[in-house]
Amino acid sequence: MSSLVERLRVRSDRKPIYNIDESDDDDFLVKKPGTSQEKFERIDRDDAKEDLCQACSESGDLLSCETCTYAYHSRCLLPPLKGPAPNNWRCPECVSPLTDIDKILDCEMRPTVEGDGDDDTTKSGSKQIFVKQYLVKWKGLSYLHCTWVPEKEFLKAFKNHPRLKTKVNNFHRQMASANTSDEDFVAIRPEWTTVDRIIACRGDDDEREYYVKWKELPYDECYWEYESDISAFQPEIERFNKFRSRSSKLAYIKQKSRVNDDSEVKKQQKEFQQYEHSPKFLTGSLHPYQLEGLNFLRFSWSKQTHVILADEMGLGKTIQSIAFLASLFEEGICAHPHLVVAPLSTLRNWEREFATWAPQMNVIMYVGSAQARSVIREYEFYYPKKLKKIKKKKSGQIVSENYVVTTTKSSIF
Repeated sequence: MSSLVERLRVRSDRKPIYNIDESDDDDFLVKKPGTSQEKFERIDRDDAKEDLCQACSESGDLLSCETCTYAYHSRCLLPPLKGPAPNNWRCPECVSPLTDIDKILDCEMRPTVEGDGDDDTTKSGSKQIFVKQYLVKWKGLSYLHCTWVPEKEFLKAFKNHPRLKTKVNNFHRQMASANTSDEDFVAIRPEWTTVDRIIACRGDDDEREYYVKWKELPYDECYWEYESDISAFQPEIERFNKFRSRSSKLAYIKQKSRVNDDSEVKKQQKEFQQYEHSPKFLTGSLHPYQLEGLNFLRFSWSKQTHVILADEMGLGKTIQSIAFLASLFEEGICAHPHLVVAPLSTLRNWEREFATWAPQMNVIMYVGSAQARSVIREYEFYYPKKLKKIKKKKSGQIVSENYVVTTTKSSIF
């Protein structure tokens, strides 16, 4: 693994950090609901940054710790704090953040600053100290924000969080039962930190966040990411902005031509135009027999006749179908979503061929768990919420310009 997936895609300077401080040995306290808050003596930390965030060294909207002189931005916490800060908020140096662990991914001896190790550390040379650390994925955060946490932080939290010890023991049990060698083991696959598509955004230009779907991960593992954290994926950001702008424009056009919508479609369906050459809106060139198949599909569609492509295997029925849908989209004849029903084993091939031949079309695979399909319905099938009032949605109708790829085992609703 190339330096832990290129150091987790080179996160921005604002990324959260996990500090180790010996002064917090006995500061892990658990408060039961309904109990009164205990009075703490405020700790004056020597390395506290006055009026600056302890993580990113920037000012503005800081959260001050109740029991020490540290201050943080809510976004710099690990995990980031969503919503307003609770009363008597305490920083990560005063209370353990390990209760927010989603899963433990790896464990190894890693170098750290001399003097921060425990008795069981091993020294290599005079200055370098190796400490046992765990690679942690946090709840509500993607694999881009995984961090290495020293074992001593776990040991200090065990007495107040017994379930955490169970989680660590289960991790070691799974690692011991795994049959993979050290050379084959990969804690974080590069695809898990590679943006597949962006499906929503929020915030202003200074603090814009994108709802990201990662490659090889389902929709129920989408997470909100700051733009600076995914700045290496500008093509995906531009693609999302392009689709969103196109959706807004199309919604306005539909609202204007609502009355004559059906009559216009019927009129255009009768106007069949044959392609003499491979269309320019396709990124490749069709063979003569594929061009004939495209014209056959377009002619049958204009006559509202159902047809079947019965070519032999390997002659490009998928490409002919994609070219047909792309022709309707490019000519603006039918802007409604199209549904492609295909076996689960061929879905990736359909997605790949769409990206190769018609990258201008927005392809969605409606698969996965109930939670994943719920995310798809909420963010992928519809226009943004502020545009929904433009046109009423009939029962069972998908109001969107998206082009859907699904399996035979799934249904839209």
